[in-house]
Amino acid sequence: MKALNVAVFWFWLLLSSALSADIDQRVEDFALLDHTGKFHQLSYYGDQRGIVLYSHGVEYSGANSDIDRFEKLQSQYGDDQVVFFMINTFSQDSRDSVAEQMRNKEASVPVLLDETQIVSRDLSISRLGEVLVIDAENRRVLHRGDIDGLEASLQKVLAGQDSEPKGNSSLGPEIVFESSSDEKDSVSYTDEVVPILKENCVKCHREGAIAPWAMSSHQMIKGFSPMIREVVLTQRMPPGQIDPHVGRPIENVPGLTVEERKRLVRWIDSGSPKDGNSDPLTDIEAEVQKFSLGEPDIVLEVPSQSIPATGVIDYRYVPVPLNLDEDVWISGMEFLPGDREVLHHVIAYLTSPADKTAKASSAGSGQNIAGFAPGRQPDYFGEDSGRLIPRGSNLLLQMHYTTSGREAVDATKVGIFLHKKPPAYVMSGDVVGQRRFMIPPGAKEHKLEATQEIERDALLYQFTPHMHFRGKYMSYEAFYPDGSSEVLLSVPKYNFNWQYSYRPQEPIFLPAGTKLVAKGAMDNSDRNPANPDSSKPVFFGLQTMHEMFFGFITLRYIGDTPDSDPSAVAQVRVSAVME
Repeated sequence: MKALNVAVFWFWLLLSSALSADIDQRVEDFALLDHTGKFHQLSYYGDQRGIVLYSHGVEYSGANSDIDRFEKLQSQYGDDQVVFFMINTFSQDSRDSVAEQMRNKEASVPVLLDETQIVSRDLSISRLGEVLVIDAENRRVLHRGDIDGLEASLQKVLAGQDSEPKGNSSLGPEIVFESSSDEKDSVSYTDEVVPILKENCVKCHREGAIAPWAMSSHQMIKGFSPMIREVVLTQRMPPGQIDPHVGRPIENVPGLTVEERKRLVRWIDSGSPKDGNSDPLTDIEAEVQKFSLGEPDIVLEVPSQSIPATGVIDYRYVPVPLNLDEDVWISGMEFLPGDREVLHHVIAYLTSPADKTAKASSAGSGQNIAGFAPGRQPDYFGEDSGRLIPRGSNLLLQMHYTTSGREAVDATKVGIFLHKKPPAYVMSGDVVGQRRFMIPPGAKEHKLEATQEIERDALLYQFTPHMHFRGKYMSYEAFYPDGSSEVLLSVPKYNFNWQYSYRPQEPIFLPAGTKLVAKGAMDNSDRNPANPDSSKPVFFGLQTMHEMFFGFITLRYIGDTPDSDPSAVAQVRVSAVME
């Protein structure tokens, strides 16, 4: 018995020492989705007094009672600017099982899902039931212990006093950290890291491309490796990330798998070593400004636009003649911006020679046929689908410029890709949007919603969510005539600088009567670093200082073919403006 007591004594001494050693630990910024699909970034809560993290596990015997106690503490101290989270390492639990448990408990605390387990390791979390209190401003660990000592610790923290670490018998079992495959072996730069970078990063990070630096060698990668680790853990890169747990598979979004993130971070943490005698990144050629869809059948030179150094620039509507003496069917349209720094967006409208309207969008004249925005892919309708440009039509380009602090001249080119013969199907466009709203000053999550009914059977080919600087998140949900519903796409962290068009791997069938609902939120608070001014209400408007809430879609109505009556073919006029 004496020997057992000695063993127990030494166990708790070691545990207490470990806990003490991690007090005052600096916490690196990170971002995770919670069990409902909502995005959370640690630095976003930097204006709070404290952040509480509880190490959660569905099968942990103490979890049910701890959830109740955690909820109670949240209700007691949430008004004192303390934010409460649980964090799940995903070692044994699925998102569905976590969501089911929280739903059964009627719990409101977000459970952050640490799929890679990198964040939990960085936080030195070792056991279920472990609780951390973090100084939100300085991201410093103030308390590490169990839930029994949490309230006393919170009281000390709120009083500006130091908190002592608490380690006792109410801590749960050790967390099993699943290793990346073959973790004992080093990660190969040549065979593992470079393929990840080429697949997800190098397209933009190369000489002459849009990124601010080029992944041109191992030396460059190693020098930027701390930044790479940070943008991976905060999910800033790769851009355009979606919630992988809901919706239909999307074919064109760069993103790292759980295993790839583990492998990349492990390589960086090991010192970013290089193996082999050659460097595959040095063979990557510089980006040449060219059309990504290939050589266009028609290239249009947009008249040069002079852009002042400062000020707000009204939309410009630039006519571009097509000089077509016969009807043509296009398979795609792509824009090569002359100056990406000042060109915010382009929308191409089709107009007839008789149309004298100067501003197609505001007058409702003209058909929205293609566009450009930062991060958006070219409009491509496929080998068997297209859009009609009748003879005599012209383009009217809505061009939105923003000043950059220097005078500039933009000379954008338009590439038009033609079908050699009429395609089998006609592609159309529509929008699910809202124009009438007011976002209150300081609102952290002002929710918006819009609905569009699909009047005829259709196939949906593309989503393009669009908001401005205050855009926080957006999703598309289909409510079918049979009473069922489905989330088709969720963008948990909208980024105004990367306005992706998301293409499902397979077109989504929407039967007639389907209600397509866009749901999202705006952040008009000081927490939003992109917000121009949190002190004023924000309304719908054309300039980026205003806001928009549009869920653009590209779809094909079944039955619309080139042989259809032109008046019946749904070449939808989208009068909503994208900027």
